[in-house]
Amino acid sequence: MKIWLDNEIVDASKVAIDVDGWPSGDGIFETLRTEKGKVFELARHMRRAGTAAKNFQIKLPSEDEIRKAIRELLAAEPHEIGRLRLLFSKDRFIAVHQSYREITVPAKLKSADGSYLISAIAFKTFPYTHRLSLLEDARKSGFDEIICFTETGEITEGAVSNYLFLLDGKWITTPLSSGVLPGVQRAIVIERVGVEVRSINRGDLNRINAALVISSLKIALPVQAIDDRIIEIGQESLHLIAKIRAQTQSHSVG
Repeated sequence: MKIWLDNEIVDASKVAIDVDGWPSGDGIFETLRTEKGKVFELARHMRRAGTAAKNFQIKLPSEDEIRKAIRELLAAEPHEIGRLRLLFSKDRFIAVHQSYREITVPAKLKSADGSYLISAIAFKTFPYTHRLSLLEDARKSGFDEIICFTETGEITEGAVSNYLFLLDGKWITTPLSSGVLPGVQRAIVIERVGVEVRSINRGDLNRINAALVISSLKIALPVQAIDDRIIEIGQESLHLIAKIRAQTQSHSVG
C-alpha cells in the first residue's frame, strides 16, 4: 500500500501503518469519504483540523500542500469508494487512502451500561484505541454501535458515530454540551437539513420512533433495533436519509 508522508508518496512499510490505516505516535486526524476520486466535505474537515491543530500546537501544511497530497494519493491508491485519513503530528503529515465497503444493512445499537461511560472529546486525536475498543465490544455482543451516556443519563454519541432520533414527531440530535464530538456530518444535518438540537435522556429510549447513525463515512444509516427493541424503518427515515445524502457534497481536488 502507498501512503503520503510529508511531501511524497512512499510505501506504507516505511512508517509501519497498520491494516486499518493507523500509524504509530500521536496527533490529530480527520477521516473523509471519497467516491470516484472526489472527496466529501474537505473544507469542513480542514476547518475542524485547523481548530484542533491550534489547540495541540501542531503546524498544518498549507492548503495547497494538503490538496496535492490528496490528489497524488488518490491517483496512487484509487478506490471506487474510499476512506481517506489525514493524520497530523508535530513532526509529520501522513495521508492514507483505503477501500471502504458501503454498509447496506441497517444498524443495531446497544445502549451502554455504567461501565461504558466515555469522556467528552472536542477533537479527533490518535491513538483512537478507547473508542475503537468500545466499538469492538459492541460488535462482539452482536451490535453495530453503542449508545453512550453521560453520568447524568443524557445520551451523548456512539463510539465512532453521531445519532439522529425521531422523538415526538421531530428529528433530534444531542447537543455538544452532552459531550458530543462536533462531527462534520452532524453539522450538515443541523445546518442544511434542519435537524433539531436538544438533550435526550436514557428514559426517552423507549419513546424513540426511528433513528439514524450518521458519520462522514456512513453519511446516514437507518437503525433497525435498539437493544432488543425493533425499530421500524419507515418513510420518515428513508426520506431523511435521501435528503442528507443530497446535502452532503463532494468535490474534486484536482
